[in-house]
Amino acid sequence: MGPVNFGSARIIVIVGLVVVGVAILANGFGHGVSTVGATTGGVSPSPNATVSPTTSPTPTQTALPSPQQPADVTVAVFNGTSSAGLAAQAQQTLTTAGYATDAKSPQNSPVAGTSKTVVYYRGGPDADQNKADAQVIADTYFAGAKVQLLGTDYDSLVANNTQVVIVLGQDYATAHGG
Repeated sequence: MGPVNFGSARIIVIVGLVVVGVAILANGFGHGVSTVGATTGGVSPSPNATVSPTTSPTPTQTALPSPQQPADVTVAVFNGTSSAGLAAQAQQTLTTAGYATDAKSPQNSPVAGTSKTVVYYRGGPDADQNKADAQVIADTYFAGAKVQLLGTDYDSLVANNTQVVIVLGQDYATAHGG
């Protein structure tokens, strides 16, 4: 029997390990892998640590600015239901609270059959401020309403200075006798 060539076997093993290593790096570590670079003894893990399977990462959220005074917020109200006068009723509530109203509002929504009230905010450079104002309006006057970025369905129907658009749904109609 002749001599065995261990050099070729080593090269095959090394190439195999490199392929596995590249595959792991390309796909990331699985959720079952503990933190990498973490230390013990009360010291925080390094910034390169992975999340353990028992915790989930929290999305980073930027803090919204403080809401403006009602007089500084222009709102438009749309009725997304078949209940007559609902938008006028909601707009009166907001006007009484000091909110400025869009001259084109109240009116019926171009999207009929809305089941849940939505409070939209205008995007653009003031989007964060508008979102903060919309959230206060939703929390104060329209319990359970979602707050979302204003889309094209209503953007062309309101004045350019309108920051918040409320589309009343059947949930609001039911709660207010409609």
